[in-house]
Amino acid sequence: MEDDLKGTKVVRSKYSENQPCKGVQEFFDNRGIKSFTKIEECYNYIGPLGRAQICYLVVLSLLNLLSAYNFLMAVFLLVVPEWECKAGKVCVEDMCKMPRENWDWVRSDRTMVSYFELQCDSSYAILASSLFFVPGTVVGLAVSGYLSDKYGRKKTLLSSIILSLILAIGQTFSSSYPLFLTLRTLSGVTSVAYMSIHITYRDEFFPSTKRPVCYFLGLLFKTAGLLLLAGVYEMFTSWRALNGASAILLAVPLLAIFVPESPHWLLTNSTTQETTDVLLKMARFNLGPDHGLREEHFQLKKVSEGGESGDVMMIIRNRAFLITTLKFFFHWFVTSLLYYGFYYALDALSGSVSINFMIMGALELPMAAATAVMMDKIGRRKTLFVNLLLVMICCGLSLLKVSLVGAWTVKRVASIVGSKWGVAAMFMIVYMYTNEVMPTSIRSTGLHMCSICARIGAFIAPYLVKACNDSSYYLLNSLCVLLCGVAILLTLGLPETKDKTLRANLNDEGEVFRDDEKL
Repeated sequence: MEDDLKGTKVVRSKYSENQPCKGVQEFFDNRGIKSFTKIEECYNYIGPLGRAQICYLVVLSLLNLLSAYNFLMAVFLLVVPEWECKAGKVCVEDMCKMPRENWDWVRSDRTMVSYFELQCDSSYAILASSLFFVPGTVVGLAVSGYLSDKYGRKKTLLSSIILSLILAIGQTFSSSYPLFLTLRTLSGVTSVAYMSIHITYRDEFFPSTKRPVCYFLGLLFKTAGLLLLAGVYEMFTSWRALNGASAILLAVPLLAIFVPESPHWLLTNSTTQETTDVLLKMARFNLGPDHGLREEHFQLKKVSEGGESGDVMMIIRNRAFLITTLKFFFHWFVTSLLYYGFYYALDALSGSVSINFMIMGALELPMAAATAVMMDKIGRRKTLFVNLLLVMICCGLSLLKVSLVGAWTVKRVASIVGSKWGVAAMFMIVYMYTNEVMPTSIRSTGLHMCSICARIGAFIAPYLVKACNDSSYYLLNSLCVLLCGVAILLTLGLPETKDKTLRANLNDEGEVFRDDEKL
């Protein structure tokens, strides 16, 4: 606090104690206000995308880079590596159809498959790695959401990063595969915690107009994480080294220790003085010591609590908000089901599946840019509606009967590519939309509950695609059309959050629901 006041002393030497400096006074006069009563008003004065916010954005987006790395690393750890026939032995193409003494691994420590002998009859252990990870993520989402709302974004985030770092080191030196699976399950708890918390944490440093840009930049880090993973796998020839690299990377986001606690969380759960201190630090970072702000310029409104932070019963007790939350549950489930479903359906396209995977992933970058612009121009609800309609049309395209040569392939390509664009956009929208609709007191809890619904959709996706083979392809697209149709109807009743301030809690008669909540 003393450092902040040093910056204001310069201002006080130039302006009288009873008269705000010219810049602040002009800001107040232009908006017809006498002081800052909302955090977003202060953001607009100090700069909605100033140096402080950019630094916080970069540090917290590093976790986006790690989210892709940690979740897909097991794919590389459990690849079946190259093997060779032993001298003087007769071998066939399938290693599982000959005695183990006839062949050997080119590098026994290349992956965990070769190190722990998980091939052939022990291949079920590879599937166990993913199956053990999923329940860990569900537990992590349920627990971390409450802790983040109850004890703060920063404390919960740093705790989950440190625990993930310890578990990554433990996995690196695992002496047995069961031990690795145990640590892998626990890492599912901690890694999904920092993945989700950092989004809520990051959003609360920006006004509504800048959040779409944040999501686009965050996606760039996620894409970089996928490229980094492939590069690290080629660079390190040992599974222990590959796992150890994740531990080193996890040390980087500990820079979040220099990021202050979320002002929105402080205003809801702490004191207005602590909130003011953080905003003054951001002002000094963005505008320099002559930022012109003094404590008397802040009259932030601390809304009385409608319940304990992180209390899920707050949602259940409010019927209107419960209906809105259930709508978001359905949107998250459908979005995740379709998002992963279209990845599993890549074999419908011609050419290499890996190349198709890269192309489909590359589509997310222009999609994110276009979606960010749409959300800023026409709002969250309309953008979600448009992309749901796009997916519905693309899936419906495959249901049309045409007799042109090659029309079947053309329809499938158009259906999958167009739908992938729309569904990826939906994922971006629902993340930000949910954060803006949920009040600060249960924002992390609500987002994590929605994410659990998404996990259910992701779990079902591969089985659904496998069940709907070529003979029942029409059934798969019909289901897609039906789900999108229901989601479109539910979207019409959602509140618009564009240019609205974040609500503190359910007792806050804020801008978000005042005009839009008509259930």
